[in-house]
Amino acid sequence: MQKIIVHHGQNLSKQYTIHIGSKAIDQIGSLYDISGYSKILIVTDENVAPLLLDRLQSTLPTPASSVILLAGETSKHTESVAKIWQAMHQAGCDRKSLVINLGGGVIGDIGGFAASTYMRGIDFLNIPTTLLAQMDANIGGKTGFNFAGIKNIIGSFSQPIGVVIDPDTLSTLPDREFVSGFGEIIKHGLIADKAHFEKATVKKPREFTTAELKDIIATSCRIKASVVESDETEQNNRKILNFGHTIGHAVEALSLDTPNPLLHGEAVSIGMMAEAHISGLQQLLTESDVMLIKQALIGAGLPASANDYKLADIQNKMLSDKKNEHGRLQFTLLES
Repeated sequence: MQKIIVHHGQNLSKQYTIHIGSKAIDQIGSLYDISGYSKILIVTDENVAPLLLDRLQSTLPTPASSVILLAGETSKHTESVAKIWQAMHQAGCDRKSLVINLGGGVIGDIGGFAASTYMRGIDFLNIPTTLLAQMDANIGGKTGFNFAGIKNIIGSFSQPIGVVIDPDTLSTLPDREFVSGFGEIIKHGLIADKAHFEKATVKKPREFTTAELKDIIATSCRIKASVVESDETEQNNRKILNFGHTIGHAVEALSLDTPNPLLHGEAVSIGMMAEAHISGLQQLLTESDVMLIKQALIGAGLPASANDYKLADIQNKMLSDKKNEHGRLQFTLLES
């Protein structure tokens, strides 16, 4: 079992542990002392519940209630958050209760937000079941949901009490979801670790062994944790994690109104390619650097263009991006 400590709070005085290991879901009771919570509510979705809900409930020291949401980004809205609050209320949750988020990035985002606002904030534990959630979305304390057609515009910074990553859960993940996770893995390499970038792009995503994948996940978790520790609430250095996201979020939001919405990692891939080109136009990246990024993304099976969307529509979505300041678009660009 690999352990990664994430420090946070004023003067990094608080911390939680990311546990990474096979069958980790079956060890929740020994990994964390949760016996003292008055109530436990599990938040999950219709895809994950049949596979893991009963298994998780059987490992907990006390009986847990659950709420099952529709799967996918289209359920990341106010009504879903209200459904979680209602489930908390019906279960008799108080300020000493615990929420366990069992699912992908959407579940972690809205479950974490619901917990962070119920009775002004109760504890939550993340058990991510998608690759993207395991090494990015469920780490760092960003919670929230989409509103008015804008990605994650409502949210909070609220850290979990822990993150439990069981790579075995990826065996049932559809190929498209699995490949999508490599969008954020490649991003971590590009912004912080050349060796990680090279290691994550030397093969196609499904060609990595379980041991190699576990190591890739752990490295991405360490990169994310390091950035979060340096700037928990995104005042400065944490903005580096937004590479590809200004354009990526705009394209992702537009895609939700189409018959085939983009997955987050796919949208980020498109955004990274576009923002790599902007970096090149600003003479921060060489032409060969831009081509290297393009080859890596396409080689992983990720999209590298947004030809299905009108430039004017993308620009309009970007104008509402939460990273903007004084009406000016904010991009994270690469220097090498």
